[in-house]
Amino acid sequence: MSSVDEILAKVLEPDNESIKTGTAELKEALKRPTICPTLLHIGKYSPSPQIRQYALVLLRKRLSKYYHWEKLTLDFKHGIKSGLLDALTREPETSVRNSTAQVIASIAKHELADRKWPELLEFVQQLCCQGKANEKELGLYLLSIVADSAGDELKVFLKPFISIFHSALQDSNIASAYYAGMTLKNLIPYIGTEEATMVQPLIPKVLVVVKNLIVSDGAKAVNLMEIWEELLETEVSLLAPHLKAVAELCLEIASKKDLDDSIRIKALNFIATLARLKKKSMIKNKLVSPILQTLFVLMAEADEEDEDEDEDEQVESTKPCIVAAQTLNEMALHLPPDKVVTPLLQWAEPAFKGSDIRSQQAAYTALAVVAEGCAEHIRTKYLPAFVQCVCNGIKHPQAHVRNAALYAVGQFSEHLQPDIDKYANDILPVLFEYLSATCLSLASGQKVPRSIDRVFYALETFCETMEEKLNPFVPALMDHFFAALNPAYPFHVKELALSAVGATANAVGKAMVPYFGRIMEHLKVYLSGQLTLEEMPLQVQALDTLGVIARTIGEQTFRPFAEECLHFTLTLVQSKDDPDLRKCAYGVFASLACVLKDDMAAALPVIIPLLMKAVESNEGVTAQLKDDDDESAFPAGDLLDDDEDVSPMDNEDDDEDSDVAGYTVENAYLEEKEEACLALRELAFQARGPFISYVEQCSGPIYKLVDYGHEDIRRAALSALTQFTVCIGKQPNGEDACLAALAVLIPKLSEAIHTDCEIDVVNGALDCLTELLKELKGLVIKTQGHLDAVLMCIKNVFSKSTQCQMMEQAEESNEEEDDPEDPDSEASEKLIEYAGDVLPALGSAMTPQEFAPYFAGLLPSILQKTKKNCTIAEKSFSAGVLAVCMEPLDGVLEPFVPHLFTTFTTLMRDSDSEVRNNSVFGLGELVLHGRELLFPNYPQILQLLSTALSREDNPLALDNICAAITRLIMVNISAVPMDQVFPVLMSHLPLREDFHENSSILKCFLFLFQNGHPLFVSHLPQIMNVILTMATQQELQPDQKPMINELMSNIASGFSDLYNGWASALPAEVQLKLKEVLA
Repeated sequence: MSSVDEILAKVLEPDNESIKTGTAELKEALKRPTICPTLLHIGKYSPSPQIRQYALVLLRKRLSKYYHWEKLTLDFKHGIKSGLLDALTREPETSVRNSTAQVIASIAKHELADRKWPELLEFVQQLCCQGKANEKELGLYLLSIVADSAGDELKVFLKPFISIFHSALQDSNIASAYYAGMTLKNLIPYIGTEEATMVQPLIPKVLVVVKNLIVSDGAKAVNLMEIWEELLETEVSLLAPHLKAVAELCLEIASKKDLDDSIRIKALNFIATLARLKKKSMIKNKLVSPILQTLFVLMAEADEEDEDEDEDEQVESTKPCIVAAQTLNEMALHLPPDKVVTPLLQWAEPAFKGSDIRSQQAAYTALAVVAEGCAEHIRTKYLPAFVQCVCNGIKHPQAHVRNAALYAVGQFSEHLQPDIDKYANDILPVLFEYLSATCLSLASGQKVPRSIDRVFYALETFCETMEEKLNPFVPALMDHFFAALNPAYPFHVKELALSAVGATANAVGKAMVPYFGRIMEHLKVYLSGQLTLEEMPLQVQALDTLGVIARTIGEQTFRPFAEECLHFTLTLVQSKDDPDLRKCAYGVFASLACVLKDDMAAALPVIIPLLMKAVESNEGVTAQLKDDDDESAFPAGDLLDDDEDVSPMDNEDDDEDSDVAGYTVENAYLEEKEEACLALRELAFQARGPFISYVEQCSGPIYKLVDYGHEDIRRAALSALTQFTVCIGKQPNGEDACLAALAVLIPKLSEAIHTDCEIDVVNGALDCLTELLKELKGLVIKTQGHLDAVLMCIKNVFSKSTQCQMMEQAEESNEEEDDPEDPDSEASEKLIEYAGDVLPALGSAMTPQEFAPYFAGLLPSILQKTKKNCTIAEKSFSAGVLAVCMEPLDGVLEPFVPHLFTTFTTLMRDSDSEVRNNSVFGLGELVLHGRELLFPNYPQILQLLSTALSREDNPLALDNICAAITRLIMVNISAVPMDQVFPVLMSHLPLREDFHENSSILKCFLFLFQNGHPLFVSHLPQIMNVILTMATQQELQPDQKPMINELMSNIASGFSDLYNGWASALPAEVQLKLKEVLA
């Protein structure tokens, strides 16, 4: 048998046969009981540095497993520990010495916790205190490696090393200073309050080391700069006294163009983390303005590679100018919006008025990236000015500026709804011009202009969010899209056009019916043919658009094509291995479920396994190995994955690979997994009958995803489980099975709400609670403990006690107490709105008598957000949630009327139209469900509504004033001076925007008719015209069509001459449309 060193030599030979033979022999050799001492001996004495290092790599991998270490005899352990320390000092090769240190660190993790290796600490101290620079450097290097591997265990021995750190951080040998800093960085996550006072004075010295490294060794500077983010994330306040100095250094680093991009980006990463975790510190240290100024300057940096306008626009996320924009986005998401937008305009406004192209580009980009985080603030304070600005920008002659402005249009469209719709006549014609010009240039053989992606992005987002308001523009839109689908045009242009067709369909739905046949012709070309690799994105987009069309065009239109679409979608999925294509196919399956409902049953045996494969797949997962370039060339692989029994008492952490720093998943596979969850959710909703047979099969794997590493997957998994539970509960005799499912789901939703760090996941979990309560009512809270769990979720979000809120609020312990009136980020405000939605849903699941005491407990928290100094979002939310709680409190409102009446009538006079709208709605609901409790207030209410009606110019608020008047009439008509009120009401009908409130108008008309009120007869022609507008021009709610039928039938029979004369005078197409509604 070959000796171990001979075997290692074989494995390292550049010969496949030798490697194969050597690997087989090595697997056997590793089973020998003396393998560890043998590897150490080779690591110390082999004449080949490469073999020495390979032996040490194998030794480390073996001994990093606790059970392998524990199996060694005490003599072997002692010999290995002393032999490694000896090897470290005698080894001349740096790479081998580094591998020796790695073995020492692996053993230290096992030994230091029980104080079994005091010689190691004595050895390190002795090296660090030597006068020789190289020995001191070696000692500090070893300490940094041990701290990385065994930081928690090393923390106990920190005190004797503090003086060494003080000395080393000021050492003229920059390498020693660096390793001292890295040791501290690795220890930061384990530092508690006891160690904080020792560590804090070292931080300014680390600052100096970073400054020196920036000049001498950029890579080391980047590594050490990670200490700042570690300090921000630790629970112990270490950085607070030095935070301003660190932030200013990072701004200085980011601003230096002569530095390597990686260093500048690392500095910007700290600023982004600071915004995310310590926003109040940023504000109190007066850092916001200098940060914004630096970011703006960076965003305006010219990228030499990007100067040629004819080049394809491929922006790298590793450029400081791009990372600066991303950092600005983080600030907008986490800081109060007025702290970002107002100071940002100090640099943006002069840029808009100036002539510097890059500054103008930066200004438009800045407006774009703050739109999401500061949406409400922009919508209520800056929207007209900002829209005018971007309208100018999209007409700019310079491409860089134009593209940035187009990006801003897209971001505004996505985040500033519904107000942005008002500017359709300003924005859409300009975008149409761009499309026409693009098609003309392509027709003449020119290259695709670089702005085409941004034009389509702006157009898509603007159209998709307009909904039915887009209808007048659809003919022009489709003309442009069909022109762009010219077979001769480049694939990318056709891909963008198909995506835009889908966005338009999402907005207008059945208004796309006239174009359906032509759209399907285009889609079939790309879905049924064999496309090249270059054409694949076009096929993927065609499949995505097909899914949208199926979902939105209407069941009657699409159903004849459903079976055919299902067939070629399945054919594509089964014939091509592409995660993007599969993701879109899952979307088609979900859309077809909307069309076929329970008729999906025949396809489920094929579809479900495809979806579950994606749910359970680990495809696209890549292990990120720890940085250890010196060892990456050595094959270890599964050499150490032996079949030896492991005691159940062994350390559970041993299952983890010590070389793995973490895992990443390619975005395409993440999106596929998310779409699979959402498709299962849709199948459970649309095809409940046949899907119930698959619930058990799907639930387990989906449940495993609720703790997945990516927030989108967690949210999708919770949503799917929620719909599975509803599916069970809707089955005949499904109560027991539903209660069993709820017993698992409610605690999981509660856990997500309380402990998840991502606001979007918490929003999703709250949304799931709302859906469960609406669909399953009292069943959700039937099991003991569930009601308390739901209430605790609402209370803790209201009191900002959930993990994601505490992370946002987290501040250093020695700072001033939080001001309860400090504004939150808009994301945090949105979270409270989601919790608010749960409350009325809970009320609908209980009797009013049961709900009242819980409402009383939460009322003070809601009223707290109606104060004058609260944000518009807070006041609007509070009025809205109180309004929708009136119905669940019907009959038990007496103790709440004084507070509620005062709140609604006060907020009715607010400067913001949305607050006024919600408050008027709330007042109407209070009257409707409080009845006689409000009779004494009728004169005051009528006066308030009269004044509001004469002053109001917002369509939604006007509609809700009209609806409130109808509620007053129906509840107590005797207290309403009808001769004065009803004519005024009729002069403000039909409603303009809030078509849900047509239900109140129709109920009032029916009430007056049934009571034979003379004003109904005298206003009959006007009433018929109002009903006609509802029926033929407005979107009808499910409860409205029966009321229209009843009213028109009664009018036709009771006032036949008047009705017949009125109906015969209508244009033929209007008569036809009315007949369809009355059919």
